[in-house]
Amino acid sequence: MPNDLRQTMTSGEGEVVWHADFGPAMPKQNWIPAPRFLLRRDRIRRHLRDVAPCRVIDIGCGPASILSELAVRGFDAVGVDRSIDALGLARNLISAERPVTLEPKLRPEWKESFDLLLSFEVIEHLEDDVGAMRDWAAYLRPGGRLLLSTPAHPDRWNAADEWAGHVRRYERDGLIRAVTDAGFTVETVECYGFPLANVMEVLRARAYGKVLERKRRTAASAEALTSESGSDRSVESRYWSILSSKPVVLLMKAMCQLQRPFLRTDLGNGYLALARKD
Repeated sequence: MPNDLRQTMTSGEGEVVWHADFGPAMPKQNWIPAPRFLLRRDRIRRHLRDVAPCRVIDIGCGPASILSELAVRGFDAVGVDRSIDALGLARNLISAERPVTLEPKLRPEWKESFDLLLSFEVIEHLEDDVGAMRDWAAYLRPGGRLLLSTPAHPDRWNAADEWAGHVRRYERDGLIRAVTDAGFTVETVECYGFPLANVMEVLRARAYGKVLERKRRTAASAEALTSESGSDRSVESRYWSILSSKPVVLLMKAMCQLQRPFLRTDLGNGYLALARKD
């Protein structure tokens, strides 16, 4: 990571901004690390900070921001995403210093070859979440670990969920049951994001409600919405100059600290679960 606040470079077909605190961003291509992403990223980095470099796969990797940061640390990183747009963004982050293998689907020869499996904001899109996670387990070595995130609390369903193509949100017990039924032993579940993500969710729901209406007028399918949800941050990208400013950087650091006392509560709006393959 650069020592100055940000470093801009051209990689692949797009401009990538490497922010010293927020990681990669591509504001000209409508993808930036939004506040909720940054709150989640803080927790992901803390769970993985003591993990030695190993073979890792991210299912539903989107622009592969997390993977690219792990690749810098020496992880053998593989990303899978069915969205062509997301993979296009991800390719902008690949370099000799950040080698990441990208594929549109899982390959049979990868079975039992990974030590760590990541999947962030994916299972809420899947009708058969348990079946999908059971299939993913086949790609982990015995004792391999799963780290995943998903939106929390069905009673907070809003327009942003519809825009993203979600089919559900989870309560803690339901998430634990789904991960356990898929053949994993749950080690910990955190509820992250409180209080900032709760406020941002209200604002985001309003903004994406308007976006959703436009999509509906163009008859966009649920599958198309799901495909766009991981790679389209067009609403947030308008405010990148503000989000990346020093005052907001300091605010985000404070919010990442502030969420920590509440991780064992259910006050946040997202769950992060760590589990081990049985």
